[in-house]
Amino acid sequence: MISVENYQQKIPNIRQRCLFNNSFRFRKDPLSLLSSCCQINSPLIGIDKGFYVVTAPELIELVLHDKHQVFRKSLPDDDRGMVNFASSIMNSSGDDWRHKRKVLQPGFNLDAVAKGVDATIEITQGHLDQWQVEPPSSDIRKSLQRLCFDIGCQFFLKTTLGEKEQSAFVILSDLIIAKTRDGIRFPLGPFDRTEARLASARDAAKELAGAALARARQQREGRDKSVASHDGFERSFDEGSDEDDNWLRDEFCTMILSGLEPMSAGLAWTLHLLTAHPDVLQRVTAEIDALAMSGDGPISLDGLPETRAALKEALRLFPPAWLTGRTVFEDTVLGDFLLPKGSALMISPWVNHRSGRYFDLPEHYRPDRWLDGTLEKRLPRYAFFPFGGGSRRCIGEHFSMIHMTAILVCILRRFTLKRMPHTKVRPYPALVLRPLGVTLTLTPRAPEAGLDRNFI
Repeated sequence: MISVENYQQKIPNIRQRCLFNNSFRFRKDPLSLLSSCCQINSPLIGIDKGFYVVTAPELIELVLHDKHQVFRKSLPDDDRGMVNFASSIMNSSGDDWRHKRKVLQPGFNLDAVAKGVDATIEITQGHLDQWQVEPPSSDIRKSLQRLCFDIGCQFFLKTTLGEKEQSAFVILSDLIIAKTRDGIRFPLGPFDRTEARLASARDAAKELAGAALARARQQREGRDKSVASHDGFERSFDEGSDEDDNWLRDEFCTMILSGLEPMSAGLAWTLHLLTAHPDVLQRVTAEIDALAMSGDGPISLDGLPETRAALKEALRLFPPAWLTGRTVFEDTVLGDFLLPKGSALMISPWVNHRSGRYFDLPEHYRPDRWLDGTLEKRLPRYAFFPFGGGSRRCIGEHFSMIHMTAILVCILRRFTLKRMPHTKVRPYPALVLRPLGVTLTLTPRAPEAGLDRNFI
């Protein structure tokens, strides 16, 4: 019988630097350590004892899909009170998770998501009107964050909320990002000084969300319920138990935060990369203008291959959901490796998206790689996965891609974008991979550029 230790000897490890172990290096600069994994040709890479990065697409599929009962998110009962929104689908498991996913899924199907594009464009145009009077601050991500909040509220509640609610969620989002980054760098446990502020912001957001959901339920009661709703939230309003109210409140908070952070980060990264590559920006803008002037009636987002490729390539280089983790719940075999119970696994799109095994010139921004459709057909399933995978694949994938494309189109139809000179943008790896310092100049475009037509 081969021992666990004999199997572990086959796993290549990232060499430690000086006296510090790789766990310290990961806390200090996780992206640097993960980039080192791109240079190692192994399906599984050891970081430290009991701490591994899974890189092979076929093994990632085993972890996230085929053997997800063995490789699980760690949600011990005594820790659930520490979760920001414990009742949400993100923090649920088993039958509870399956029930919530079944209720919510219809609201995120392709047809349901497409129905919300008109409202997204209207909200975006309103924000852009404000940008024209008062341009975004030194970091455009912050302005995009508030835009995405309003879009999320409209999608879930069929109404926008006020400045008070918006500010509360932005503050909470910033604290969660700070806490998760500090948790990577300095796992201080009870000495974490942000916990009290985070708890206060979380309670404020929950209270405001509960009030907003109550108003939305009252509005629904005045409508004809015989008309089928595509929205998981709206259908759940009819159930009405206290337990459902708590779940919907936590779910709403989680979904709004999921829109605030990944969407605003993805859009900011895209605008940063477009302005850093004027030739690509020119092609994307020309495509939008040509389609806008091509005839009467609404314009389909499907007719924007350059625009969608520019967004997809930004998500490849800077995936907002850059890291996910799983815990091994029993001794098991993964590929040719035996992993003992309690091992920690990391799966990172950052690693596979920047691997030369799957992409030519992987560090370069080249949206044209996506244009003819052949790359996606030949890529393994988990070589490109900006929205995760398995049963816990992001429920809002269609929503994010379609609505980010619509927002990008609106911005580029209204403004000419340029980078501010001498700006340095750097990634901030926390719960989401934020870009820091995306500073742009926005010059309003001439109205003759076909700006009077709507998109669908």
